[in-house]
Amino acid sequence: MSKTVSVPAYLADDYQMLTENIESYQDPEDPDAFKNYVDSLLGQLNKTPGFLDGMPDQLAICLLYVVKVNSAKLLPLCSDYEPQWEDVKTCVNVHKNFRDLVSTLSNEYQEQLKTALLLLCFYDLGAAEEEFHADVDESEEQDDDEYQQDSNDY
Repeated sequence: MSKTVSVPAYLADDYQMLTENIESYQDPEDPDAFKNYVDSLLGQLNKTPGFLDGMPDQLAICLLYVVKVNSAKLLPLCSDYEPQWEDVKTCVNVHKNFRDLVSTLSNEYQEQLKTALLLLCFYDLGAAEEEFHADVDESEEQDDDEYQQDSNDY
Protein backbone atom coordinates (compact mmCIF):
# COMPACT_ATOMS: atom_id res chain seq x y z
CA MET A 1 0.00 0.00 0.00
CA SER A 2 1.33 3.45 -0.81
CA LYS A 3 0.51 6.84 0.64
CA THR A 4 1.32 10.41 -0.26
CA VAL A 5 4.02 12.09 1.83
CA SER A 6 4.82 15.79 1.83
CA VAL A 7 8.24 17.31 2.34
CA PRO A 8 7.94 19.46 5.48
CA ALA A 9 8.29 23.22 5.11
CA TYR A 10 11.54 23.31 7.10
CA LEU A 11 13.20 21.18 4.36
CA ALA A 12 11.42 22.48 1.25
CA ASP A 13 14.07 24.94 0.01
CA ASP A 14 17.01 22.59 0.59
CA TYR A 15 15.08 19.71 -0.95
CA GLN A 16 14.35 21.72 -4.06
CA MET A 17 18.04 22.63 -4.37
CA LEU A 18 18.99 18.95 -3.91
CA THR A 19 16.69 17.72 -6.64
CA GLU A 20 17.66 20.53 -9.02
CA ASN A 21 21.36 19.80 -8.51
CA ILE A 22 20.92 16.09 -9.09
CA GLU A 23 18.80 16.74 -12.17
CA SER A 24 21.41 19.11 -13.58
CA TYR A 25 23.92 16.24 -13.70
CA GLN A 26 21.57 13.84 -15.49
CA ASP A 27 23.07 13.97 -18.98
CA PRO A 28 22.23 11.18 -21.44
CA GLU A 29 25.38 12.03 -23.42
CA ASP A 30 27.53 11.65 -20.30
CA PRO A 31 25.87 9.06 -18.07
CA ASP A 32 28.81 9.12 -15.63
CA ALA A 33 28.62 12.88 -15.02
CA PHE A 34 26.70 12.56 -11.76
CA LYS A 35 28.81 9.70 -10.42
CA ASN A 36 32.00 11.61 -11.28
CA TYR A 37 30.65 14.71 -9.55
CA VAL A 38 29.76 12.73 -6.41
CA ASP A 39 33.18 11.03 -6.39
CA SER A 40 34.92 14.39 -6.70
CA LEU A 41 32.76 15.92 -3.97
CA LEU A 42 33.35 12.97 -1.67
CA GLY A 43 37.11 13.17 -2.24
CA GLN A 44 37.09 16.84 -1.26
CA LEU A 45 34.89 16.13 1.76
CA ASN A 46 37.28 13.43 2.96
CA LYS A 47 40.18 15.90 2.81
CA THR A 48 38.28 18.87 4.28
CA PRO A 49 35.09 17.84 6.11
CA GLY A 50 34.00 21.46 6.59
CA PHE A 51 34.13 22.56 2.98
CA LEU A 52 30.39 21.94 2.52
CA ASP A 53 29.45 23.91 5.63
CA GLY A 54 26.20 25.74 4.92
CA MET A 55 25.31 23.54 1.92
CA PRO A 56 23.22 20.62 3.24
CA ASP A 57 21.95 19.84 -0.26
CA GLN A 58 25.53 19.28 -1.47
CA LEU A 59 26.34 17.23 1.62
CA ALA A 60 23.28 15.08 0.90
CA ILE A 61 24.54 14.49 -2.64
CA CYS A 62 27.92 13.54 -1.26
CA LEU A 63 26.36 11.08 1.18
CA LEU A 64 24.06 9.43 -1.36
CA TYR A 65 26.31 6.38 -1.71
CA VAL A 66 27.84 6.57 1.77
CA VAL A 67 24.78 6.11 3.96
CA LYS A 68 21.56 4.16 3.82
CA VAL A 69 18.64 5.96 5.45
CA ASN A 70 15.83 3.86 6.89
CA SER A 71 13.15 6.13 5.45
CA ALA A 72 10.27 4.05 6.78
CA LYS A 73 11.57 4.52 10.33
CA LEU A 74 12.67 8.15 9.88
CA LEU A 75 9.62 9.50 8.07
CA PRO A 76 7.26 9.47 11.09
CA LEU A 77 9.92 11.31 13.10
CA CYS A 78 10.40 14.16 10.63
CA SER A 79 7.05 14.73 8.92
CA ASP A 80 5.58 17.31 11.30
CA TYR A 81 8.61 18.86 12.96
CA GLU A 82 12.37 18.70 12.81
CA PRO A 83 13.60 15.73 14.88
CA GLN A 84 16.54 15.71 17.25
CA TRP A 85 19.90 14.31 16.15
CA GLU A 86 19.56 11.42 18.62
CA ASP A 87 16.45 10.24 16.75
CA VAL A 88 17.89 10.72 13.26
CA LYS A 89 21.15 8.86 13.84
CA THR A 90 19.32 5.67 14.82
CA CYS A 91 17.78 5.56 11.33
CA VAL A 92 21.04 5.60 9.39
CA ASN A 93 23.45 2.88 8.34
CA VAL A 94 26.92 4.00 7.36
CA HIS A 95 29.10 2.18 4.85
CA LYS A 96 32.04 0.79 6.79
CA ASN A 97 34.58 2.68 4.64
CA PHE A 98 33.06 6.03 5.59
CA ARG A 99 32.42 5.69 9.32
CA ASP A 100 35.31 7.98 10.26
CA LEU A 101 34.09 10.69 7.89
CA VAL A 102 30.50 10.51 9.16
CA SER A 103 31.75 10.50 12.74
CA THR A 104 33.76 13.67 12.06
CA LEU A 105 30.75 15.29 10.40
CA SER A 106 28.61 14.31 13.38
CA ASN A 107 31.06 15.84 15.85
CA GLU A 108 31.75 19.06 13.97
CA TYR A 109 28.77 19.67 11.64
CA GLN A 110 25.93 17.84 13.34
CA GLU A 111 23.03 20.13 12.32
CA GLN A 112 24.10 20.13 8.69
CA LEU A 113 24.56 16.37 8.72
CA LYS A 114 21.11 15.94 10.24
CA THR A 115 19.54 18.13 7.54
CA ALA A 116 21.39 16.25 4.79
CA LEU A 117 20.15 12.91 6.14
CA LEU A 118 16.57 14.20 6.32
CA LEU A 119 16.88 15.36 2.71
CA LEU A 120 18.08 11.90 1.74
CA CYS A 121 15.07 10.38 3.49
CA PHE A 122 12.69 12.30 1.24
CA TYR A 123 14.86 11.78 -1.81
CA ASP A 124 14.85 8.06 -1.11
CA LEU A 125 11.05 8.19 -1.05
CA GLY A 126 11.07 9.78 -4.49
CA ALA A 127 9.46 13.07 -3.54
CA ALA A 128 8.63 15.12 -6.63
CA GLU A 129 10.39 18.46 -6.87
CA GLU A 130 7.37 20.33 -8.21
CA GLU A 131 4.82 19.17 -5.66
CA PHE A 132 7.05 17.87 -2.87
CA HIS A 133 5.09 14.60 -2.71
CA ALA A 134 6.19 11.00 -2.80
CA ASP A 135 4.59 7.59 -3.02
CA VAL A 136 5.84 5.34 -0.26
CA ASP A 137 5.93 1.62 -0.91
CA GLU A 138 5.89 0.09 2.54
CA SER A 139 6.54 -3.41 1.21
CA GLU A 140 10.00 -2.42 0.03
CA GLU A 141 12.79 -4.01 2.05
CA GLN A 142 16.16 -2.43 2.59
CA ASP A 143 19.35 -4.14 1.54
CA ASP A 144 21.71 -3.73 4.46
CA ASP A 145 24.40 -6.16 3.32
CA GLU A 146 26.86 -3.40 2.40
CA TYR A 147 25.95 -1.20 5.33
CA GLN A 148 26.45 -1.70 9.02
CA GLN A 149 24.72 0.37 11.65
CA ASP A 150 26.67 1.40 14.69
CA SER A 151 25.21 4.44 16.38
CA ASN A 152 28.32 4.77 18.54
CA ASP A 153 30.23 5.82 15.41
CA TYR A 154 28.28 9.06 15.23
